[in-house]
Amino acid sequence: MTSGGDEQRAAGRPAWVLPWAVGVVTAVIYLLTAGYSSASGDVVAADVLAWQLGTQGSSTFTAETYPPLDQHPAREGWIIEAADGHEVVGRSPGAVASAVPAYRLFGGEEFSLVPGAVTAALLTALAMAVMSLALSNLVPRRQVLLASFALALSTPVWCVAADGMWPHTVTVLALSGMAWAASRERWWLVGLFGGVLLWGRLHAVVVVAAVGLLVGWRRRDPLLVAKVAVPSAALLALETVWTRQLYGSWNPMSSYETGKFEAYADRNRLDVVNHLGFWISPDRGLLVWTPVLVLLLPALVRSWRSLPDWTKALVLGGLAYSLLQGVLDRFGGGDAFYAYRLMIEMLVCAVPALALSAARTGRWARALFAPVLALQAFVISAGAIDSDLGAGDQDAWHWHSFFSVLAERPVLLVLFVAACLMAGFLGRRIWADPSLSRPAPALSTTRP
Repeated sequence: MTSGGDEQRAAGRPAWVLPWAVGVVTAVIYLLTAGYSSASGDVVAADVLAWQLGTQGSSTFTAETYPPLDQHPAREGWIIEAADGHEVVGRSPGAVASAVPAYRLFGGEEFSLVPGAVTAALLTALAMAVMSLALSNLVPRRQVLLASFALALSTPVWCVAADGMWPHTVTVLALSGMAWAASRERWWLVGLFGGVLLWGRLHAVVVVAAVGLLVGWRRRDPLLVAKVAVPSAALLALETVWTRQLYGSWNPMSSYETGKFEAYADRNRLDVVNHLGFWISPDRGLLVWTPVLVLLLPALVRSWRSLPDWTKALVLGGLAYSLLQGVLDRFGGGDAFYAYRLMIEMLVCAVPALALSAARTGRWARALFAPVLALQAFVISAGAIDSDLGAGDQDAWHWHSFFSVLAERPVLLVLFVAACLMAGFLGRRIWADPSLSRPAPALSTTRP
């Protein structure tokens, strides 16, 4: 099997054509379905601060700034007191800073979600283009398209990251950039995108550390570690300047009420139920909403020894991040969004390794893959189009947002039945494919 880049060069096709196409298609879909009229309080809060900075140049929040946020019962979760006593929205620096240019150009005297939603849609589409560029260095063109659109349109990347300015909007782009840079052995760029990742979720430093340290150790190359560490540390230092300016503290965690994380850590460290909730809870579980991972997991295990070292480091970093997330927060991740959000980083970290492992899926997994992916995409699309389908995290163990509303929305039920029939048809066609009786091709990698 040739690598994706070799295949495209052999066909005389520039390497950027496929990623450009992925980016354009996903941008159109994301822009049509973004959250322009309603959003989670987390997204609204980030957009309010971006609007203030973009249009007024001030971060001070008062009762008149945006009354609905000030009067919300969860006000204390979004508005914190800076070191000098003034109140300011406390949200991820990356989620706020990314939307400031849009609010600077298009924000008005009245607050609107539109500039933030457009920014989220375009940044996530860019992330999908970058991820497809990374995959183009690893697998053939058809697999690139399948993996890219599966990630873009059958996971909460669509209904969360592309819907509004969540921290995950930033982390999905940063992780995609790290994967692309690592696939090209450009370790300075890995560190640069790793620094962007820290602006989205500071504790994602474990992912950056995993890639730099594990790959550097595997190759006995301390210079590689330094190349990853220096740019990411520089952007972390820049983040402390941001928090010093807005919150009066050099602590990069000062954009959040850190006391709540300490309380969560004391309670969650050994809370097995909370950790399991990230993976298998009906309304927030990664494996429940993204069941194709269950089909691909055996192939990943079989392929593990042959995978490029950086893909394995990303997976291990994602697992460490997920474990740390389970200590620092409750698995539900809040209200007013569809599916899960706190495991999006784990999902993106696993994409390159899963794409390379897919060639070693077994017969049953190959037969089930298309129908399962089709149903997965349909279920996600419902919430991406109508974000009001999301439920509160207090129901996460006995509720599934999609199936709970089927009976209440007959049109959705009809569409779901049609999708099931189509998925069954796809499954039969794939099962009848003679190629399934041939052995899986040997795994091809482009890096040692």
